Amino acid sequence: MIKYLIPFVLFCSCSPSDEKNDKFTNQPNDTITKVKLVSDSLIKPKKPVLNDTLDAIASLLGGIWDEGQLFQEVASTTTYKKFSDSFSKRWEDYDSTRIKTLQEFREKELTAKFKDSTTLFYPFSGPDILYPSVFFPTAKKYIMVGLEPVGTLPDMNKLAKDTTGNYFNQLNKALFAILKFSFFRTESMHKDLKSGELDGVVHLLFLFLSRTNNHILSAKAISIDSLGTKLYLNSFEEMNVLKMKTKGVEIKYLTRNGEEKELNYFSLDAVDFELKNNTGFLNYIQKNQSLNVYLKGASYLLHKTYFSIMRNTLLSNAEAIIQDDSGIAIKYFLTDSVNWSYQLYGEYSKPISTFANKYQPKLDSMYKLGTAKKLAFGLGYNYRDKNSNFMIAFKPKKVQ
Repeated sequence: MIKYLIPFVLFCSCSPSDEKNDKFTNQPNDTITKVKLVSDSLIKPKKPVLNDTLDAIASLLGGIWDEGQLFQEVASTTTYKKFSDSFSKRWEDYDSTRIKTLQEFREKELTAKFKDSTTLFYPFSGPDILYPSVFFPTAKKYIMVGLEPVGTLPDMNKLAKDTTGNYFNQLNKALFAILKFSFFRTESMHKDLKSGELDGVVHLLFLFLSRTNNHILSAKAISIDSLGTKLYLNSFEEMNVLKMKTKGVEIKYLTRNGEEKELNYFSLDAVDFELKNNTGFLNYIQKNQSLNVYLKGASYLLHKTYFSIMRNTLLSNAEAIIQDDSGIAIKYFLTDSVNWSYQLYGEYSKPISTFANKYQPKLDSMYKLGTAKKLAFGLGYNYRDKNSNFMIAFKPKKVQ
């Protein structure tokens, strides 16, 4: 898994929902100030205020723009209407079948187990906020990591004049794998997210948040200092030209129930030789309490010796790890100092040919005990129904 400029500083202000005269304007380059890093501990909490500009962008990307929102110039174009109609049909089918099945599984198997969840950490996620938000809706914070760049949101002035529909065609293309297979393909994402306006994961994060009935409060360019403290930068444009170990986006949003949530996506390489020089990010992860980990379509990277830092970080800090067999190899759980307990789902079969050498005899033996529960949907690389596996590993509860 893994720049046209958005012509305003995304996080400089949140527009009240009644400011309907807000306009999308281009700021000249000489108005951009020098980078200012501010510790999140110095920012006082404020009452959530919907950002009309960002929310309208999310609605456009989700194909559900409403009359009266900003950017009518874009919404009225033939290319956008074509995208909206096409994607809406695909989504309605996906929502009425796939998501419904996932929700049924969640209510039966996950809700009671993770009702007190605070933070969900999803390494190797790419832009997939869809699955963790469906499986773990009680989480207050989502932390996602991928190789893919953060990017910048599209220039609406250019989209209003675009007659080819290139941006929306690329957006549609980038969604193909997640809607069909349940995971983003790293190689495809590497190409899809370097297509002109579609320059990073923030486009797809906005799309999924909008489509799952959320509204945007803010979107900020972020980094992490050496102590694990989140830092805010002036703009995505400035972040993109800086040399930093960790680049990210923090999106705060309101759910349909009025709950405020926080999504953090970080673009970084989790291989050992990179992470050993990025102690700030590891410190940031360790600061999060009530941490659960979700792994899906993770390319079996955590099976490898040179991903030991990330693997050990997950085993040390997670209260529970929810994954398919492409996550942490079962041998690392069995040899860990913690006595993990397990609930298995689905069936374990040999990995697809691309990862044929990642077969796990010990996991196969665990499934042959016959204690695995049925899984009514496909997931991960073995995405076909009745051919997928899913495991929840729990640490023993701490004695108060």
